[in-house]
Amino acid sequence: MGKKIKKGKEGPVKEYVSRTKALKKLQVNLKDFRRLCILKGIYPREPPQKLRKQHKTYYHNKDVAFLKNESILDTFRQRQAHLKKIRKALTRGDKLKAGRLRRNQPKDKLDHLVKERYPTFIDALNDLDDPLCLISLFASFPTHKELHIPNTLIRNCQKLINQFQLYVAAHHCLRKVFLSIKGIYYQAVIQGATITWIMPYPIQASLPLDVDYKIMMTFLEFYQVLIKFVNFKLLGQEIEITDFSEEVIKIKSATSNYQIDIDEAFKEDPTIQQLDQQQQETKKYSELFKGLKFFLYPEVPKASLEFIILSFGGEVMWENDNKNSLLTDPKITHVITERQVQKNKKKEYIQPQWVYDSINQLKLLSVADYAPESTLPPHLSPFEQLNLEEVQSESEDEDQQQKEHKPYQNNKKQKERQAKQQEKETKKLAETMLSRKNKRLYDMIKKKEDEEKQKKTKLQEKKKIIQSKQQ
Repeated sequence: MGKKIKKGKEGPVKEYVSRTKALKKLQVNLKDFRRLCILKGIYPREPPQKLRKQHKTYYHNKDVAFLKNESILDTFRQRQAHLKKIRKALTRGDKLKAGRLRRNQPKDKLDHLVKERYPTFIDALNDLDDPLCLISLFASFPTHKELHIPNTLIRNCQKLINQFQLYVAAHHCLRKVFLSIKGIYYQAVIQGATITWIMPYPIQASLPLDVDYKIMMTFLEFYQVLIKFVNFKLLGQEIEITDFSEEVIKIKSATSNYQIDIDEAFKEDPTIQQLDQQQQETKKYSELFKGLKFFLYPEVPKASLEFIILSFGGEVMWENDNKNSLLTDPKITHVITERQVQKNKKKEYIQPQWVYDSINQLKLLSVADYAPESTLPPHLSPFEQLNLEEVQSESEDEDQQQKEHKPYQNNKKQKERQAKQQEKETKKLAETMLSRKNKRLYDMIKKKEDEEKQKKTKLQEKKKIIQSKQQ
């Protein structure tokens, strides 16, 4: 008879550790542990059913061991010792010493974490969606003393997002744009990696106090370092942007000499064919607004329009810009405004949506549909592959039916679809409102139902096979 194995000593149960045990192992408080996990990219794991307990989070043993050897832990301990010194100085009444100690607090160096989490540059580009969304969100925030959001942080976020957009505009990497309720969605392709991010509208944001900004700030701290690395790798240097359009022109003139001319002997090579395809694609996107000069009125979103027009080869100007531009300039081809203004016959007057729709369809649309103060056509999402012609034809058919006073043939079907959609939405809402315990029970019931359905389908298939053999 061998020795009896004690419960929780061997097997898959031993691979998981509760959060309290992990804190004891690492000798850190909960605040530092959360920060360390965010910076290292470690998340809680779902253990087997035997180990699960209510209101407990578990981590993998290997992840905890991985955290144990991290150099940031030393800076956490140094900071705690530093805080003790500050407290001592304040109790003695030495405010000068306390101020000096606060200024010289030990800071975290996160450069090695970027290299550790992203071994190659393409890995970093593939994971840029969340960092760009968060940095663009903080770039639109106002300064807040209570939430510890300083002006320097906001300026740094604005600088990083502008540098990234500078590269995208100069190298014609932008592919899709969509105006939504949340903000403006952009999609760019850089070195084969598709990056999608959202930028909020330039409206003064009111910050809700029920959001945990400390966790967001820890994510932001790492994302700032990551995007700083990415921008430096893409641009080759740190650029201070004073005029966006001028900087784009500078980069374009510098990179125009580096275009690849492929010899006929190497045209059959697959890698060279891919390079040629990429060149042709960028040329197609860069020549959409070629030769067009846009004048922007103050009510339109200048930053967004400047970015997308320059990305597709156009030129932008407005009143009181660095070039002292005027509306009377004969080179202006299009005027973007949302209100009725004095018109010049030589210029086209359009609403901002014309630019976004033209980009998504990759062709210059008719200007008549987008005249100022006119009802605009539907702005469809380019991420969902819907055909604009089909939507327009459907709307035209409906208008004709209304004119002829004919009853709708598909009225019942439409109502059924609407009812089904409403049911789905209510179900989703109900699921989100469930507590952890009830959600687990609901998932278990759902799983059993799916298993029963699979069994039924298998039995039906078997029945069909047997019947076919008998015949």
